[in-house]
Amino acid sequence: PARAFGKSSEDWVGRYADPKHPGCRREINIALEGVVVSGSDGTPGCLKGERQKNWNLMASWKPGDELLIDFSPKGGPKDLLGKWEGDGIRFPDGNKWKRIATR
Repeated sequence: PARAFGKSSEDWVGRYADPKHPGCRREINIALEGVVVSGSDGTPGCLKGERQKNWNLMASWKPGDELLIDFSPKGGPKDLLGKWEGDGIRFPDGNKWKRIATR
């Protein structure tokens, strides 16, 4: 039988596509310090050689389908809720990062 999503923090690991930042890197990895969300931002995206700024954010996770990401280093909320939705992570504003690779 298939195991339910969210039993392990490893379930979140992978590369994601963010429609609000086309072509920009979005990754979730597990490090010694915990769950790390990393990426890059360009203006408006990263498809046409735009100058990019890299970032790393910490996330907290408990078994289940929710992840709290600390976006405060980027000027956002400290605990932004991301909820697993089939093939990616849905955020409260409706944006969805679709997983494009598991490693």
